[in-house]
Amino acid sequence: MKMIFVKTIFLCMVLLLAEACSKNYLDRKPSDLITGKEVFSNIENAEKFVNVIYDNLPNIFKPASPWMLSSATDETNQAADNSVSYPDAGNFNTGAMSPSNFPLADQWSGFYAKIRACNIFLGNFELVPEDVNYPERRNRLRGEALALRAFYYFELMIRWGGVPLILKEQNPFDNPNDIFYKRNTIDEVTASILKDLQEAENLLPLTYAERPANWGRVSKMVVLALRSRVLLFYASPLFNPANDRSRWTQAAQAGKVALDSALNNGYTLHSNYGEIFTQYLNREVIWSRPAPGAYRDGGIDQEMNPRGSNGYGNINPLQELVDDYEMKQTGLSVKDVASGYNPQKPYDGRDPRFYATILYPGAAWKGRTLDPNGADVPRSGQISSNYWPRKYLLESVNLFTNTGAADRKWVLMRTAELYLNYAEALNEAGGAALESRSALNAVRHRAGMPDYAGSATDALREAIRHERRIELALEDHRFWDVRRWKIAAVTDNKEVHGVGVSGSGNITYTYPVLEKRVFDAGKNYWLPIPQGEIDKVSGRNPEFKQNPGW
Repeated sequence: MKMIFVKTIFLCMVLLLAEACSKNYLDRKPSDLITGKEVFSNIENAEKFVNVIYDNLPNIFKPASPWMLSSATDETNQAADNSVSYPDAGNFNTGAMSPSNFPLADQWSGFYAKIRACNIFLGNFELVPEDVNYPERRNRLRGEALALRAFYYFELMIRWGGVPLILKEQNPFDNPNDIFYKRNTIDEVTASILKDLQEAENLLPLTYAERPANWGRVSKMVVLALRSRVLLFYASPLFNPANDRSRWTQAAQAGKVALDSALNNGYTLHSNYGEIFTQYLNREVIWSRPAPGAYRDGGIDQEMNPRGSNGYGNINPLQELVDDYEMKQTGLSVKDVASGYNPQKPYDGRDPRFYATILYPGAAWKGRTLDPNGADVPRSGQISSNYWPRKYLLESVNLFTNTGAADRKWVLMRTAELYLNYAEALNEAGGAALESRSALNAVRHRAGMPDYAGSATDALREAIRHERRIELALEDHRFWDVRRWKIAAVTDNKEVHGVGVSGSGNITYTYPVLEKRVFDAGKNYWLPIPQGEIDKVSGRNPEFKQNPGW
């Protein structure tokens, strides 16, 4: 019988947290071994094992502290830079990183730990019995494990490029030399991801409409959406330097399949943009995970609310993002003299998504007017843009009494992204400007914005990129988009600004520099491989190399 070596903490994760530990397991000493048959021959335990694999799905705040990935882009500012104490957005923005100390470093081991769990499950799948009351359950679990392995490999690839492909459980005691893996190419990793998704697609239900208790699990619809995203990245300049047009065609085809499947199965563009992020269940959302609670350190409302609402005010949208919201009446940039923009009333008449995403000086919020010179003045040591997020927040939450909260979610995939994935891939594939523009305008229509009317490939590309910036703001897309497009050397390599407000009646607006951001195109498009991983392989496998520039 094959043995699975399990530390006490791992046993607790699988069995205690899953509320499935029986007395005979708990009576064992920590050094005892749990056989594969004991874990997987019970389908309840097998499902709970798979449940734990979901733990490392991305969340609204990133590891080590409550910072958002948007604060490492031209979307938001992290008001309290803690990068001296532990890696966060400040390290990205100042370039103060090394392979030994950089944000997201723990995700290398975290994602590989979940991939290993997928491999353990898949390697023991034959032990998993059928559920006579739910005949599809067994295959569904296999589909989930395959899709989650694909997802975690995709997350590794967009951070580090080519990474080692480990598709079977490896026990270092069996053959120690086999653990020093080479780095596979991006092509090989992508092919492996797509292979897992293809098998998973045939095992999973399209949705869980008939079994709502399974909300949050990977479905066939999630697999189709993920394939759309994977192929879009694979076709993009960072991953496709030769601009192989066939990759864009494949991405467009996958985007079309995903979008049609979503629309045909009740996924919509929800009429109220703001509700997508505050309703726990919403028909635009294809995949999500529960978000942190409202209160105390790490709470969504606590971290994001202005100071006058008893929040920390730690995450501030930048003036650069504010400026990119068009005028609603004309659909034109505020920089266009024909847009209708009035610099004396800078927040009037903007794209409705602006008001659902950003709180600004003078806005009404929780029965008062936001004032960065009064109740909402930053805490000592904070560098604030004097804007605050509105997306994700509930106006009903009272941070003085810790009341009024409701559960929310962190959106991983939604219908609007599928429209924009399809529009981008189709435009880059060439020859379908009307259909690409139609997908773009569907997203604009929902927001109440005028149609985009252009059709030239280059102009449409910029319109689609702009729409992603606005529609998907503060959702972790911008950080990866500017890298895959290879424009981060422009967007993340400049001064960023906030707003200053003075006077009453005739208000004066100034736009002070908050920070000079840096981005080294020679190395920053990829994260460094953690130094600890390099050290493990040093002298054992010359094919395992650090990323360029690091």
